[in-house]
Amino acid sequence: MTPDNPHDRAADAVHQGRPVEAQYVRQGRGGVRILTLLIVSAGAAAVLLLGLWFVSQGGFAATNANKGDQAVDVAAFKDSAPAPAPPPVG
Repeated sequence: MTPDNPHDRAADAVHQGRPVEAQYVRQGRGGVRILTLLIVSAGAAAVLLLGLWFVSQGGFAATNANKGDQAVDVAAFKDSAPAPAPPPVG
């Protein structure tokens, strides 16, 4: 007695020109194990992205807020040269 080989059943159906049953052509197995892996992976990615977001937002924290020295900020960005004129049109 030969073992039941799903590949042989699918190949026979293809050679005979009839449809192949879905149970013989599925790519992989589903189940709780795969679903658990997907949930854990998505959760880990979310935690990682949330952690990166919290770390990157440290520059905007209240400890680094402007303490009323707007004049100093303006002086730091004030340009001594006038802005260049746009090129003539036409």
